[in-house]
Amino acid sequence: MAAHSAHILRRGALALLPLLAACGGSNVDPHTVPIASKTETKVEAPATDEALAGRYLEIKERFAALQPEDQAGPRRIIGEAGPELRQIAENARDPHLRANASLLLGTLHEASNDPRSAISFYRQAVSLLPEDASVRRVLAMALASDKQYAAALPEQKLVVLDDPDDLEAWLLYGEIALKAGQKEMATEAYAGYEMRRKGLLDAITLKAPDGSFPIPPDQRAGCARALIPARDNGTALALLYALDIETDPTVRLALVEAMGTQRLAGYKLALETKLKAETAQEVKEALVWALAEIQRDPLDSRPGPAPVDPNAPAATGPAGQGATDMASGTGPEGQGAKASPASPAAAPVGDVAKAPAAPSAR
Repeated sequence: MAAHSAHILRRGALALLPLLAACGGSNVDPHTVPIASKTETKVEAPATDEALAGRYLEIKERFAALQPEDQAGPRRIIGEAGPELRQIAENARDPHLRANASLLLGTLHEASNDPRSAISFYRQAVSLLPEDASVRRVLAMALASDKQYAAALPEQKLVVLDDPDDLEAWLLYGEIALKAGQKEMATEAYAGYEMRRKGLLDAITLKAPDGSFPIPPDQRAGCARALIPARDNGTALALLYALDIETDPTVRLALVEAMGTQRLAGYKLALETKLKAETAQEVKEALVWALAEIQRDPLDSRPGPAPVDPNAPAATGPAGQGATDMASGTGPEGQGAKASPASPAAAPVGDVAKAPAAPSAR
């Protein structure tokens, strides 16, 4: 600013020199007055998206490196890097990079106990990527965390419509609907949850008459991982049964990962038995990991023996779940706020899409 003001003053002084000479107020010959140089002021080219992406990643990594006890850290980063992040959010050409910068700003403000600013930045990200359900998920959770349930409800509904197999999204939809006083919508949400849960269970347990799986291995693996939020005894029985009959190691790997993430104590004996017989090295490593996770923080649920009859009726077979199957604190109504994923303030925000690659070296 000072340099700019000085430049204006210099231009004014040069314009006055001929007038002073004409009025006789100076003995200086106007022909001897030096002519201002014709050098043009350099205008810096705007930063490329590649450079902006690199800086965004640096700020994001700085936030990720904060220790939990450093409660002032997010506010400090806002003070030091907030203006730069806002420039990226406003000036980057790539809307994904702008949205990512907006999400990071929202996360920093939410971690600084400033929900109003956080929600504003999340809304900005949604406006940039209106078709991206992951951005709406962040906004819905922030609104719900701020007890703006009515505003959160339509956002969460769009999330479940985008991915009907996302059980966690269905559970959050039901919870928000209940807190918004929309009991019919809550009933619809929990019915949707149960329908999708059963569909996922059928995908990993049902076989064709010839003994083959109708669904390819990669899809069965995806279904197994999608069942992670369903920490109920009926689902646990089905996962154990699926592990018993599964022939593809990639699907067994996914099943074991789901069990290890759920950490149900009732899995322990079955997984120990499987570890002794497993031949695929990657699955063996996953079994060791799952057992360690259960040992570290077990959830008190005992699924009991896995069913052995693949033709068992749906109400009692691998996909069945009765009222008494529900483990304490689990299922649609038990997986509430405490079991929901952490709000964006609890961890660094994830990128919603690929931003331009950052420079690999500096």
